[in-house]
Amino acid sequence: MSIEKIKAFPEVSTVIINDDGSVESVTQEYYDIDKVKTHIQGCIKTVRKYEKMGYYNLAKPEFVNEVITTFTNLELSKKEVIRVNNFMDIQGATECNRVWQLPDETKVQVSQKLHGFQITYDTEDWESFSIEPLDQ
Repeated sequence: MSIEKIKAFPEVSTVIINDDGSVESVTQEYYDIDKVKTHIQGCIKTVRKYEKMGYYNLAKPEFVNEVITTFTNLELSKKEVIRVNNFMDIQGATECNRVWQLPDETKVQVSQKLHGFQITYDTEDWESFSIEPLDQ
């Protein structure tokens, strides 16, 4: 049993860009700690169900690899949030529909507006985890 901490950032759903190319706002999928906690709890249940079915026969599932990176809409770094290939609502003078397609300067602005969480978890008892907002 060991207590670990990771940073996690919700994926972007909407970006609003002004006419001058500056980023007005960024909307991420989760802002509320309770919603993030509920989302992670559901993903833990999914992994536990798959584990009982024998899906992980080669290696025991891990909290970060299976729960966070495979099943949640959370990424482990701001850079990974920018790389996500899901369709996004990008409003403004652009033809882009994903953050990674935006000009570099705009991607930097989006990255600076991202919020995230610190998740503290037990490597054996995943169900006992806590979430705190990261200081911006």
